[in-house]
Amino acid sequence: MLEQLIINKQDDQNIYLRRLLAVLIGIFILGLIGFFYVARDFLVPVVLAILIAITFRPIIRWLAVRGLPAWASAIALAVAILVGGLFTGYLISGPVTGWIENAPQIRQTLTEKVRSITGTFENIAKITDEIKDAAAPPGAKPVTEVVVKETGLPSFLWFALYPVSYAATFTAAVILSLFLMASGNLLYEKLINIMPTLTDKKNALRIVQDVEKEVSTYLLLHSAINAAVGVAIASLFYLIGMPSVYLFAFLAFVLNFIPYVGPVAGAIISLLVGLVVFDTFGSALLAPILYTVVVTIENQIVSPYALGKRLRLNEVAILLSLAFWGWIWGLSGIVLAVPLLVTLKVFSSHFVALAKVGEFLSESSDNKVVESSDQGNVVGSD
Repeated sequence: MLEQLIINKQDDQNIYLRRLLAVLIGIFILGLIGFFYVARDFLVPVVLAILIAITFRPIIRWLAVRGLPAWASAIALAVAILVGGLFTGYLISGPVTGWIENAPQIRQTLTEKVRSITGTFENIAKITDEIKDAAAPPGAKPVTEVVVKETGLPSFLWFALYPVSYAATFTAAVILSLFLMASGNLLYEKLINIMPTLTDKKNALRIVQDVEKEVSTYLLLHSAINAAVGVAIASLFYLIGMPSVYLFAFLAFVLNFIPYVGPVAGAIISLLVGLVVFDTFGSALLAPILYTVVVTIENQIVSPYALGKRLRLNEVAILLSLAFWGWIWGLSGIVLAVPLLVTLKVFSSHFVALAKVGEFLSESSDNKVVESSDQGNVVGSD
């Protein structure tokens, strides 16, 4: 009897400890979310810098093997990224400034075009109502029609209100990534030194190198594909007479990092600009149709072939990530959401404890934890 009481007491203590642990984990997660939100001005450039460094580290290592010092290649890459980004900002600043200055005229033109399009549907609705009235029995009360008119310029230029902030964030991220890339293998050496055993050192080094390789491959390929999409859309828009093709190339490049939402936003912006530029609704539809065709080809053919299935994510995880990071970090969080998700997926595939996380993030059920012959996890013993 006494033994049974002791066992029951131990079971109660275990239940209490598990509940306490669950509460502490919940508090920790809420605190971490709060930290992400409060420190977003600091964390966004830091995270962007880390992603840039991870992306170009294999290139720097490849050049180092061929005799070019890490600091020299890091400086060259950082200068190229910074100059390219600022030059792109200069190219698109003209069209954006022009759109903002001409906002009243654009608003009036767009309103008139929308009214002319809706007028056709109103005429059809009027004819339908007349037919209904003719068929209605005598003495029936007419139905009062309520028309809600909305004549405001769509706020698709809101991102242009913060160019200085984005430029400062981008510049800070590139400068920080320069130091990360120029440090060579210093971070790897520090990581190896803090590991307690030889097995842990080898496993930690292997995992970091694998994560770096896979994330770098994804980001480089995805960036190259998005750049090609931007060039293709800009070229097609130039042929049909759309203005500001540089801006559309940049928008396509950035928006294509945002699954589902990005292509839809790009098509809507193309339609709105087409309504302002072209005289007929059919001509205005040509721009979003071309945009959709190019993005669909990229999404259904090019990306699956180039990236394969290993780094493809499930739709629910992507939408949750977009919503979460968009809420925490705004537009910057939306752009960084998928790269962060890919990094988490690759990282979790190397740990048994995180295998379920990697399984949830995977598009299919073929995600497996990578294990070596001498490891069950990163931390082990000789």
